[in-house]
Amino acid sequence: MKTRTICLSLLAALSLVIVSASFAADYPTKPINLTVGQVPGGNTDTQARTFADTAGKILGQPVVVVNRSGATGMVGATAVAQATPDGYTLLVMSKELVLYMGWQIANDRKTPVTRRDFVTIGLLSGGGPLLVVPADSPYKSLDDLIADAKAKPGQLAYSSAGLYGSTHLPGIIFERASGLKFRHIPSGGGGPAVTAAVGKHVDFTFSYPAVALPLIQGKKLRALAVIQAKRLRAAPNFSTLKELGIDAEFSSWIGVVAPVKTPKPVVDKLRAVLKEVVGSKTFVDRIETMGAEINPLVGEGMAKLWNVEAAKIAELYAEIKKTAK
Repeated sequence: MKTRTICLSLLAALSLVIVSASFAADYPTKPINLTVGQVPGGNTDTQARTFADTAGKILGQPVVVVNRSGATGMVGATAVAQATPDGYTLLVMSKELVLYMGWQIANDRKTPVTRRDFVTIGLLSGGGPLLVVPADSPYKSLDDLIADAKAKPGQLAYSSAGLYGSTHLPGIIFERASGLKFRHIPSGGGGPAVTAAVGKHVDFTFSYPAVALPLIQGKKLRALAVIQAKRLRAAPNFSTLKELGIDAEFSSWIGVVAPVKTPKPVVDKLRAVLKEVVGSKTFVDRIETMGAEINPLVGEGMAKLWNVEAAKIAELYAEIKKTAK
């Protein structure tokens, strides 16, 4: 009886493997929904649509972008995590979601979904923000800003898209590395944060290349530094904070994930497609036009990055909470 049970179990497992392999061979047979947790027109949305165009041609089926914004990307993430794990519902997410999850955990709050609810397909791009000031600001260099901040502790203000997000964290990291103190003004979105800087309602802000570079070229903003580890390929004349004597860096990224129980053969196929897309001239040219940079981490490479950064963020948030007490 025991032998018969083992044989039946092995047969069931083999059948599942055969069905999964057959499903992957035919996949996709219908359009794929690519969920974006942000509003249309933003950086994540634009990159998602660029990916969808090329991926759809490779797969032979339309890849349709579906915007489900809210709660720093958590609304879209929850919808995808709860979808049928068949490869027909994917999520384009940014590091913003990792930051949000980390802050909730640091404050002993549960989130509808966690890292464990997803399997990583791969990254589309990565890059850090620029520290920018109004075009006619008296700060012609980072040294100018630092000197004034030292003379006026806590008086200089910077805007961000919102608390503990990817334009607020650079400010916190900059403060901690420089020993300076600034006044933070959450502005309720990336657009309003940049508008506050252009309108001289704040002394500076942190803005990503897709938004910042056109405004710099249009003489609306001036860049004092790049926050990521290396200079921007799209704007190599701007020095990094480290080059200017401040040991600080921050970068964000955008990637594609699927519900955790998506069949491995389907995941493997999607990873291969993503690798082909990010290696294509069409995609690279479009991404670099936006000032972003290709970050070719596929599959487990993205998973490791997510895990490492989640740990770093948890440590940073713990320090922030301790300091705030």
